[in-house]
Amino acid sequence: MRSSPPVSASARLAAGVILLAPLLWAAAPESPPRLEDAVPDTFEGVARVVAVGDVHGDVDALTQVLRLAGLIDEKGHWSGGKAHLVQTGDIADRAPRTRDCYELLMRLEREALAAGGRVHVLLGNHEVMNMLGDLRYVTPEELASYADQSPVADAPGAPRGLAGHNAAFGPEGRYGRWLRSRPAVLRIDGTLFMHGGLQPGVPARTLAELNRWVRQDLFPGHPPGGGTDSQGPLWFRGYANDPEPQWSAGLDEVLLRFGARRMVMGHTTTKDGRIGVRFGGRTLFIDTGLSTGFGRHLAALEIRGDRLTAIYPEGRVELLAPAVKAPAPRPSEAKGSEKKAAQGR
Repeated sequence: MRSSPPVSASARLAAGVILLAPLLWAAAPESPPRLEDAVPDTFEGVARVVAVGDVHGDVDALTQVLRLAGLIDEKGHWSGGKAHLVQTGDIADRAPRTRDCYELLMRLEREALAAGGRVHVLLGNHEVMNMLGDLRYVTPEELASYADQSPVADAPGAPRGLAGHNAAFGPEGRYGRWLRSRPAVLRIDGTLFMHGGLQPGVPARTLAELNRWVRQDLFPGHPPGGGTDSQGPLWFRGYANDPEPQWSAGLDEVLLRFGARRMVMGHTTTKDGRIGVRFGGRTLFIDTGLSTGFGRHLAALEIRGDRLTAIYPEGRVELLAPAVKAPAPRPSEAKGSEKKAAQGR
């Protein structure tokens, strides 16, 4: 048998480098996110979307509502197939298990992608507050849960976990890095999703511009942006609280500008613990008070085309169904209707 020619040491070294390079690349830490990085903002042709509002550290409630919507199995793993889950922000604060909520959604993000689905976590005002060091709503237990995230001990007299929290939500921290690559506003087919509300005065014509304006607050060296603006999409409550005539024309303008038919928002807790519908179905409000601190009102919004359904523990409630064109009245019926209308004036 003819033997192969001898392989030189340099050739063997080169081959080893080639084989090892993908492993080194995969193991290498990702570079910190940048403001210039594109974030996903538009998806088309999604058959089923499930949206869940504010969580505020209640991982048990989050798990229950995801199971209720058929997105996870009894062991907490993704079972939603090609469905898209949208969580509209405010995972953090007010309860001790924020980290568990983030870890669950980060894992489901990977599992859903492998199954052909998606998990979209949007920025809420409480995510931005945590990244900017505004800890007014962080409970002592929640803060202490981050103690393992920093090699540096807390300063004398500082609350336990403060150094770890600062590290975890910094640009290179486990949660800060992940959140800085999330969008504030997302469009799936004809629906815009965000935390607060998108009023017509926002200084953007595209979703890319809009998300950049919000995210620039999270990267040093940039002017103030939409992440901290009281009228920005993480904070605005006009569609939820104000009389509809005040914003109806502006709502139409902003929906047209961003190519959507409706807007889905969290942020403003509904008074009855149910998903709210205003402006003839052009706005929906999904912060029902999911967490225990807000009453533990479990709810999710399902969107299948133009059919919108609220999912509650006691069952499903159809909110909006595709319009069915009514048959034109026969001439005699039309005359009868006109007569009744005249009598009723």
